[in-house]
Amino acid sequence: MQSLGFFTSSQSSTQGFTLVEMLVCLGVLGVMASFAIPNWQRLQERSRVEAARDQLMNDLQTARVRALQRGETLQLGRLRDCTWATSTSNDWSCGWQLVVKADQTVLLTSPLHTPLQVTFAKSDPLDVSHRGDLGTVGDRWVIKSKQSSLNIANVLCLSSASRLRWQSGESCSN
Repeated sequence: MQSLGFFTSSQSSTQGFTLVEMLVCLGVLGVMASFAIPNWQRLQERSRVEAARDQLMNDLQTARVRALQRGETLQLGRLRDCTWATSTSNDWSCGWQLVVKADQTVLLTSPLHTPLQVTFAKSDPLDVSHRGDLGTVGDRWVIKSKQSSLNIANVLCLSSASRLRWQSGESCSN
């Protein structure tokens, strides 16, 4: 019987990919990765900033509760023992700790393990009154990435009645 060419069942001995097909696939994969890596780095840095912000908010709420429970004034101050911090008095980049103001007994320590830039509006530690009041209106922390090209920052603002709120950016504007 005569075959037409496209109805034949030829037994092909070729299996797998040719070198050219594999190189084309690797090239396409490389181009896709070159677009994905910067976005992945930005996502990871944003996650670090948000994690530090959330930790600070939780620790401030914990400080309020502990001050009420103990009936004494507490202080939240900065840590100074990391390599990425600056020597300025408002740099909280190493983390913070909660102490009893009267005798400096440490109640809570929260070190930051990633190099972020955390600054507090004042150079003094934050006092938490025995009634749970936090600092003064206008106190704020700016938490931002050390990679300035990414432009990732969150601000934690203290408003009236010691309410905490956060927003993207570096200012507490409404």
